[in-house]
Amino acid sequence: MNYYGRTDSLKSHGLYPFVGLSLKDGLYANASFVFIGNSLRREYAATVLEAGYNFTSRNGHWAGNLSATKYYYQQNTNLVQSVIKGIAAASLTNLNKVVNITVEADARFSDEVDAGLQGGLDHTIRVPRLFCAKDVLVVDPTATVYAGTQHFTQTFLEEQRVLFLPAGEQELTSNSQLFSVLAYEASMPVVYAYKGLNLVLDPAYILPQHVLNASGQVMSPGMVSNLFYITLTAKFSL
Repeated sequence: MNYYGRTDSLKSHGLYPFVGLSLKDGLYANASFVFIGNSLRREYAATVLEAGYNFTSRNGHWAGNLSATKYYYQQNTNLVQSVIKGIAAASLTNLNKVVNITVEADARFSDEVDAGLQGGLDHTIRVPRLFCAKDVLVVDPTATVYAGTQHFTQTFLEEQRVLFLPAGEQELTSNSQLFSVLAYEASMPVVYAYKGLNLVLDPAYILPQHVLNASGQVMSPGMVSNLFYITLTAKFSL
């Protein structure tokens, strides 16, 4: 659908049914099935498998995650991030009453390996017993910065000389790697939980940064559109 705010030229919507298993010791595994649709086509685009480990310190001041994700795409899919074959990630969060601070690092595997780094701030607001004694409403305003490496190819002509005399031109190709800020994001997840049911409304606004065109040139800010999107999730835990 979008990759750090990068999208195709069509407005699309997606449906992601998923099933998962979580153990009390923090281990978990999920399988998601990605369906996308736009004005031109509707398709089953990918299957996403994720396994990982969630942990929290005994004093409750630190939480973290280790995860590995594998993508299985359908041929000719329209997903913007379909070049990515897998991701390995680790995150650590400092939990406190004022603002939670999260740092995450990841490696994204395609034909090349790209490194990613992100930092986020959020503040959790809990409203227990909204409608009854067993429910809770959680609002979590969040600001996140995403950064990472980008690979691109440049092709240019180099003039050849023999004894200081022009001898034609040779086409050369160079591969470059650049680490830069990819996007800024502001979001406000709202979660309503009742027993094993979780309903999530997650509006987000993304400002893409350092977007490269097909020739590897950085596009000017006026040529790149900011993106607003909403994710709705219904989750039931047994």
